[in-house]
Amino acid sequence: MRVFPPPVWLGAALLASSLLVPGGEAAGAAKMRGVLLSITNYTPVLIARDKGWFAEEGLDVSWTLVAQGALSVEAVYGGSAEFGGSSIFEPLVARGNGLDILYVVGSARLPQQPPDNTAMLVRADDAIRSPKDLGGKTVSAGLINSVNYIHTQFWLRKHGVDPKTVRFLEVPFPQMNDALLRHRIDAAFNVEPFVSAAMATGKARSLGHPYLENIPGMDITHYIAKETWVKANADAMRRFKRAVDRATQFLSAAPKAERNQWIAKYTGMDVNIVAGVNLPIFTTEINPETIKKNLDLAVESKLVNQPFDVATMIWKP
Repeated sequence: MRVFPPPVWLGAALLASSLLVPGGEAAGAAKMRGVLLSITNYTPVLIARDKGWFAEEGLDVSWTLVAQGALSVEAVYGGSAEFGGSSIFEPLVARGNGLDILYVVGSARLPQQPPDNTAMLVRADDAIRSPKDLGGKTVSAGLINSVNYIHTQFWLRKHGVDPKTVRFLEVPFPQMNDALLRHRIDAAFNVEPFVSAAMATGKARSLGHPYLENIPGMDITHYIAKETWVKANADAMRRFKRAVDRATQFLSAAPKAERNQWIAKYTGMDVNIVAGVNLPIFTTEINPETIKKNLDLAVESKLVNQPFDVATMIWKP
């Protein structure tokens, strides 16, 4: 098992930040550019835009979709975006390595009990019956040192498996099911809608839910921003938060059919597929305790040198 260094995007973000001109973060406060993941969790930005709630707040909000939360962190820190969307983990690693990233608006958390919108999948006819059977096997948990990867390592240790005995192969989430069924990997820690798609074939089954076993009910995603930008543009960020919180509350209370239509429009999924997936809990709140527990994992994994007060990276309007 190789020892992997901290994420390479840290160096890229530091380089990007060095190219900023003084005062560049504060330019065009009414226009807010975002970098978001194309997952259900960020559907509220589409609702806030299409219902005119951003416009009511005097904001012109646009965003670009990316495949990895690390790219959102890089864009926000480098100044090419005013806000971003990421898993709970990448901003923690960034902050722990000296980047002034803040959690600014709540997004989504996982339930306390299954079903989760993630699962460790294995082939239905495979002899793997418990996490202990993964020793010596090939597993994909997304990018090395990503949130899924770190939680997989912790989950394996909880079940008495030395992660060093497992071969980790980086496979993008959309390709994980194919890699699993073609025997390129023996298990995949995948996310929705790919979990439901795999289970629907009858050729895959769930071995467990690492997130729920590690930190039940944990925050999984938030909106982030650069602290220096937020300090210079606090009013714009407050208006952004009001609009997104309003949209999040709307989505949480919407009838299922309407909710599914919005999610399908944001993610590009067919609405019939959306109807069958397990969704996260949409929330306007940020839970510091689950952030602290993820920081402990980052420190244990040597991605962050030492603990810090997570309250310092939660924006207080």
